[in-house]
Amino acid sequence: MSAAFTAKRLLRSFQQARRAKSLYQKIREYRPFVEVRYETEDFLVTTAGSGRDLLQALELRHEIFIEEWQGRREPSGLDVDEYDFRADHLIIIDKSASALVGTYRLLSSHFTHDFYSSSEFRLGRFLSGPEVKLEMGRACIRAGFRTGVTIDLLWRGLVQYILKTNTRFLFGCSSVRSTDAALVSSLYRTMAEEGRWSDEYAIRPTRDYEFPGFAAEAASVLGAAERREWMPPLLRSYLNAGAKVYGAPALDREFECVDLLTILDWRALNPRFHARFMDSSVIPAGPLDESLLNAPWKRKLLLFPRPWRGNRE
Repeated sequence: MSAAFTAKRLLRSFQQARRAKSLYQKIREYRPFVEVRYETEDFLVTTAGSGRDLLQALELRHEIFIEEWQGRREPSGLDVDEYDFRADHLIIIDKSASALVGTYRLLSSHFTHDFYSSSEFRLGRFLSGPEVKLEMGRACIRAGFRTGVTIDLLWRGLVQYILKTNTRFLFGCSSVRSTDAALVSSLYRTMAEEGRWSDEYAIRPTRDYEFPGFAAEAASVLGAAERREWMPPLLRSYLNAGAKVYGAPALDREFECVDLLTILDWRALNPRFHARFMDSSVIPAGPLDESLLNAPWKRKLLLFPRPWRGNRE
């Protein structure tokens, strides 16, 4: 082994160690912007309140998105990117085991104007409006807990967050785990015929995420069984709440899936959801402290010199 090769390997190891040290320092310093809390007999839903909570959420995401979906591991054992440190993280705790079993990343326009979805979609017209917007992403639930109960819990935590921040629009990427252009095109036609698709903001994928085979005018719609198979439960939940899919889909080659840009206008929330989730047990004790919105940043946003790894919603 040459001295030059050894030196390069040592330098690379040193750089990786330095980045890892910087990463864990940022995790330790993490604090939430907004605190929410909802509790049942079996579960606690809250925002990650410390670096330890965030670390567990990033470990769970790695378990689902990297190990389960891609069959590999990152050296850090974490699924993490620069957006995580300007976000709040909704987490679900199984009280019987004191274990984190679900997480959802929340990026509010109160605290940032840089959203992950903008890396996949051209969102200028949508984001230019003055209303408060909340990007939701990186949702995952540990195997064994993927039921309607956990989706219900996510909604209850979200409602508290929305009310505290006076959010008008919820948006984010919803993933369909297929790159079959005909299937995705048929899914879009199905949603269009059901009134669940809109082109109001002319949302299109960025160049790196263009989906060459997508055809807005598909020849067929999906049957009920196909919709159940290919439409993710969380997306179904949002559509039932009154959300719509906007524009054209984005092809995520890294994760071998297609992302749909979903937007929910909170003022157009389905009355059934309003009755279900707006009860007194969900309404937060008080509004968000206005000083948090108007004052300079309450915590440093320490961004990576470069993304820790490629990532997605």
